[in-house]
Parts: sequence; structure tokens; C-alpha cells
Amino acid sequence: MQPAKKWSQELEGLRGLASFWVVLGHICILTSFHFPILSDPAIGVDLFILLSGYLMAKNYVERKEKEPWTAMATFKKFWLRRFFRIAPLYYVLLIVAIGFGNYFGEARDVIGHFYSETQTNSSRYSDSTFLNVFTHVTFIFGFLPSYSFNTVLPDWSIGLEMQFYFLFPFIMLAVMKLGFVRACFAVIVLCALAKYLTPNYFAAFPMPSMILIKLHLFIAGMFIAEAIRRKSMWFVIFALVAAFGSIYMPNDVNKYHLIAQNGMILMMAVILWPRHEGSTWKNMLRLPRWMLTNKVSVYMGDVSYSVYLLHLLIVLPVVAFLLSNTQFSGLSPFMRFIAASAIIIPLTYGIAALLYRFIEKPGIKLGKHVISRSEAKNSSPIVTN
Repeated sequence: MQPAKKWSQELEGLRGLASFWVVLGHICILTSFHFPILSDPAIGVDLFILLSGYLMAKNYVERKEKEPWTAMATFKKFWLRRFFRIAPLYYVLLIVAIGFGNYFGEARDVIGHFYSETQTNSSRYSDSTFLNVFTHVTFIFGFLPSYSFNTVLPDWSIGLEMQFYFLFPFIMLAVMKLGFVRACFAVIVLCALAKYLTPNYFAAFPMPSMILIKLHLFIAGMFIAEAIRRKSMWFVIFALVAAFGSIYMPNDVNKYHLIAQNGMILMMAVILWPRHEGSTWKNMLRLPRWMLTNKVSVYMGDVSYSVYLLHLLIVLPVVAFLLSNTQFSGLSPFMRFIAASAIIIPLTYGIAALLYRFIEKPGIKLGKHVISRSEAKNSSPIVTN
């Protein structure tokens, strides 16, 4: 059977694919190039969500012996790991986003002037008020419609992720009491009930930054992890059913998103499913698995978070500069997309590599240090006279 290490490389490849998809999707939108599926970065974000649900469930179950689910210390370690994985880079780029908010707003206005269908309220980029900064630093902005989509960063999904991290240990406690399937579907039912009871609150969000809007998709990722662990196709079916939780959220169901979500669930199940050496299926999947585990794909996965969080800080000024200073707007939509991508992608990945090396990795290392010090302090014997 395939070793666990290989799974992690494939997951890195999928993370790299998700971030690349989001970058290309935003380039499509901001150069007014319409291409089916690719020009919808929300699908790439959905893949990130599925992967997050998968990884959290997989790692939590694997650590159960060392980190009991009912221990408060387990909650603390889980939250510290996730905070130091997300927060250091986010805080650095948040400073840039808010400090240069006027500049990014002006770039956004230039793009909107040329392509009116892309116009947005660019004043939200320059909101440096105490409440906007405070809600973003504390990650509570995702619960507040007025602040949930209020910087140049695509951080609505970062707030969403942090909310999932907060809830996840409690979901796993419910799994202990009710079983995996009943607990997960009970959570989805509670989300639907909340939407039914507070429809105006749900409808107020410009982006799905509040956890109850997207929790069913995290749950789908958790089901995939359990399907792989148990080698049970039933849990793949449960993941597909969970994805249909999208139906209870929007006023108008986006059938293309629903199809894409189910397609990604099946793709993850096929790619990650353990196979015996020499089996027909393993041979058939050799090429797609290689595509996700080669050095380039793994590198793209390593820097995927930096790429995702950074890319709009590159895309907006580059496209605005091209529109204002060249004959860019006179090109065909496809050539605009190609020309912009040729500049944006190397810049984004080059800077992201530096961010990964000098901010992400040290942040993760700091988190491990904080956890180890906390464990050492808690395990130290009490000395009495």
C-alpha cells in the first residue's frame, strides 16, 4: 500500500493547484477574459476548504492516542498549531494591505474604469479605522458582514478557516458521542436550521465568510478523510451528500459550483485512495499522481498559502499599470490574460517563496516552540519545601 508520506505530497500538489486556480481566476476577472470554470476563483477556494476538512480530520484521528480528544491540552495544542500556521504571514500582509489601502483602491478603480463589469467598492480597501483593524487582527471579522470583505486581501476565507479551527475540536467531541456520520450530518442540519431562523443575517454577507455558510464543505472533506482511513466508499457517498448542503445556503443555487464540488470530492477520493502495488488502478493513476508529486507541484503546494494571500497585492497594480501605460486594453481578452499572467505569476511565486522561507516557516517553528514550552511547563514537577 502507498505510504502516508506520498499522500502528503499529493495533498501539497492539490493545494498548489487550488492556489494557482485562484490566481488565474482573478487574472481572468481583472483582464475581462471569460473562460469556463477557470475564471471562477471560488471553485479553487472550495478545493482549499475540502483539503482543510480532510487534513484536520486525518491528523486529529492519527494523533488521538497521544492527544486525547477530551483533554483541554489537546484543544490548546490544536489551536496554537493552527494560529501560528495562519497568523504570522496574515498579519504581515494585513499591514501592507491596510497601510497601502489607498494605492490598491486607486488601482482597482482604474481597472473598473476600463472594465465596468469588474467594478467594486474600492473604498473598503482604505478602511484603516480601529474597528476594521481590530476585527481583522482578532479574526472576528468573518462574523460581521460590514467587515467581512473589507481589505484588498482575499482574507474572507482566512477568517472562515479560523472559525473552522475553533469549532473543529468540538465537532470531534460530537463524533465521539454520536459517531462520525451522525455527528457530521447533525452539524449540517444545525447550519440549515440557523439559515432558516436568521435568513437576513446569512444574506448580509458579500462573501461566504461566516462558518455556517461553508461548514458543510469542510464536513465533506472530513468524510473523505474517513473514507480513506476506513477504505469505505460509503463515506465518499456521505461526502457527496454533504456537498449538497450548498442547496440550503444561497437564494439561487449555483449548479456549476455544485457540480465542481462533487467533481473535486471524487477527484480527491480517487487520487488519495490507497492502492496495492502493481494493481491496475495504481498504474492508471501513475500520471495524475506524478503530476501532483513532482518537484514543481510540491513546491507550488509549499508556497500555496503565501501565493493565495499575496496574489491580489500583485494582480491589481500590475493590471492597472498595464491598462494605464500601455496598449493593453486594445489586446484581445485572451492576449490580455496571457500578457498579464506572464508578469504576475513569476512575481507572485518569487515573492511567495521569500514569504514562505522568512515568515511562514519561522512562524510554524515559533508555534512548535510555544507548544513545547507549554508542555514542559505543565509537566514540570511541583517542588515543595
